[in-house]
Amino acid sequence: MGGKDGLYFLIDYENVGEAGLDGMEHLYDTDVVVIFYSASCEKISKKSMDYILKSGCHFQAVRLKKTGKNALDFYIVSMIGELFGAGFSGKVIVVSKDKGYAAMKDYWMDRGIQSECILLKPAVKDGIIATNENSVRRKLISAATAQVSIGKEYAKYQERDRLKKKIEDLFVGSEYEEAVARIFELTETEKKPKDLYLGSLKRFGKVDGTNIYRCLKQAKAS
Repeated sequence: MGGKDGLYFLIDYENVGEAGLDGMEHLYDTDVVVIFYSASCEKISKKSMDYILKSGCHFQAVRLKKTGKNALDFYIVSMIGELFGAGFSGKVIVVSKDKGYAAMKDYWMDRGIQSECILLKPAVKDGIIATNENSVRRKLISAATAQVSIGKEYAKYQERDRLKKKIEDLFVGSEYEEAVARIFELTETEKKPKDLYLGSLKRFGKVDGTNIYRCLKQAKAS
């Protein structure tokens, strides 16, 4: 079943639902995704399925045959037993909010399996972060979920709004009024004078680009 150098995601879909699939866009083709589901949770968003297919990962869906208390949990625990019993030495991420899986982890740790090889997380993205793998996807998720100051972010928003209004006022009534949105985008991406100048030429051509740059330069000096 695939998974060489990748991660195993065993998803307790009955427990986490669609929320547990958050992070599927970061799957690699070396990963293995197994969704354990039942008659009570047979639907999945097309977006999540598209992520799975696009990633090229190994995918398997396991449907519960007979309902019962913690039945899907036993399916997942059984697959983990199959993996480690067959000599698997990678990382398994059980995507669930069920604290009961901790007992299963204790069992395998007593038998020589490292703690970091079995991770219990409520969503795919949380599992990727917990692996501590040195990967682009982990860095992207960590950056996106980092905590920031509301006050500082609001101050940035206000400054951005002020600059946008200043540019609108600068070009209102001019031949470049219709290009204000593009000009503002230019100032957002190019911060250094040289980059702003070259970016203006690239976007608007030599004549218009030079005129726009001069207006921006003068406005900044004033």
